[in-house]
Amino acid sequence: MSKDDVERDLAQLRAEVAALSAARRESAATPTASAPPVADATASTQTDAAPETGGAEAAEPEHSQLDELLELLEAEIKDLPTITCLIVFTLGILMGRFLR
Repeated sequence: MSKDDVERDLAQLRAEVAALSAARRESAATPTASAPPVADATASTQTDAAPETGGAEAAEPEHSQLDELLELLEAEIKDLPTITCLIVFTLGILMGRFLR
């Protein structure tokens, strides 16, 4: 691939990311009757700036995904038999020690 092809693909991917981010914001936003349209424009500007600055708004979805994953793992672990898990864990430790 030439440099021009890479730059064109990068520009296309950035446009797709921007479109998907806008669609996600629209689907996640709950319209309120008291908020003026100008407030929506400032909110989208702040959301766009969040990934660049590493603000709390960018961290919020990551925490919710992490919480969701932890809940799923907790449910999976509760369904597994305890003795079997301990045996497999112990065998993993022993194999790790012996393979050194």
